Amino acid sequence: MKKISSCFVLLVVFILNALGQDATVIYKNTVGSTVTIETELGIGSGFFVAPNVIASNYHVIEGAVTANCFLSNSQTRYEIDGYVGVDQKADLVLLHVVGLDKPKITMASGSPTPGEKVFVMGSPKGLPATISDGIVSGLRDFDGIKHIQMTAPISPGSSGGPVMNGKGELIGVSVSQYTEGQNINFAVPRSYLQLLLDFMNSEPQPLMNLLALGGEYIDLTTDETYSGEDATYEINMFPGNKPELVLDYMASWEEQTCFYFTYTVAEDYAGRYTSIYMKEYTLIDRVSGKKYYANYTDLPTDENDPRWIYRGSESPFLVCFDRIPGSVTSFDLIEGTCEDGQFCITELDMASFKRVTNDEVDWDLYEKADTEGTVSFYSHYGGSGDVSFYIEGIYVGKLDQYFEDQNYSPSCGDDGTLVVRLPAGTYNYKASDSKYNWSGTVTIEANGCLSQGIRE
Repeated sequence: MKKISSCFVLLVVFILNALGQDATVIYKNTVGSTVTIETELGIGSGFFVAPNVIASNYHVIEGAVTANCFLSNSQTRYEIDGYVGVDQKADLVLLHVVGLDKPKITMASGSPTPGEKVFVMGSPKGLPATISDGIVSGLRDFDGIKHIQMTAPISPGSSGGPVMNGKGELIGVSVSQYTEGQNINFAVPRSYLQLLLDFMNSEPQPLMNLLALGGEYIDLTTDETYSGEDATYEINMFPGNKPELVLDYMASWEEQTCFYFTYTVAEDYAGRYTSIYMKEYTLIDRVSGKKYYANYTDLPTDENDPRWIYRGSESPFLVCFDRIPGSVTSFDLIEGTCEDGQFCITELDMASFKRVTNDEVDWDLYEKADTEGTVSFYSHYGGSGDVSFYIEGIYVGKLDQYFEDQNYSPSCGDDGTLVVRLPAGTYNYKASDSKYNWSGTVTIEANGCLSQGIRE
């Protein structure tokens, strides 16, 4: 028993020393990359993420006109001459520092896991370079923004400091604490920060441009063409890696700005259909770095209940924002974190858009897109040439193939079918070739597909 007890004590001491060594190493590797931020309104924390760029919380500099920062081992103040990116909803900002550049903290590649060890650096109560530790105690979602819940202590002044895993890699940014509980603290995940970095502005904008009133951005411009006057622009642009997605129009009406898209599944698409849905959509001002969040889309937002689009058809959709201010003339449209398959269109420039009248746009194409369904026509007869199809008297296409097996019913989007997408409802159709005429009705259900065949 004595030997076992001795081994147990040695093992405990070894583990504690190992944990202490981890904190020591992380502190040593991180302290030179962290700063204390001072404004005329208070203090906060920050850390380097790029040359002359530090990350922090937006609320640290909210309402401030001037700001500076200093390192833990120095009283030298360095001017923060502006910002190069901001996300008010996620409470993040990228600040540009004059004359100071330190190594950036490496970002983690994965997502944090509850129970995982974490370390926090910051300036709680104005005490620079304070390190604390804890664990990830949960993953939360507040108003559409993901948060990391942790037990690592933070206090006023810690806001904007780095949160790291056991390897010293950045997993988040300290943001808030729940004062009515014990060790209930929160961080914004590094994915929001990475997106800001990916689209940050090359030139700093004055902090004054971020003056806020009641949480709303104050537009300091008076561009009546864009911010005051209702206007519609033809864009006709698609991402270089996603030609099936086209941004058709942008329209600013009253209190909103909407973007109108069309998604096409080509005839030669490898599958019978595809599905689309919309994750969080944002607009990033390429000049100021400011981020705006969409407040409406008619696309499904649940990947388990998407909109189905069959081969040979197209589906329009729209995304709307609170009215974008006139200062925004060059911007990116971003879905989620702009991963493969997401709808991202970058480097949009208002100067290249063509202004059009509302009469030049068929708005009916977009108004009922969320109630659309599909009908897939096919033929078991092909002895008299191509078969032309009309729905409610309007020509919708033709079939130049037919199925010889009279017992075979193709699925929607199969080769040899004619796919038509329309708002849900019942329609009259007619079809004809050089010898025969066909007619009937089809009932289309929202987000469904009906196969309709013709015979000799």
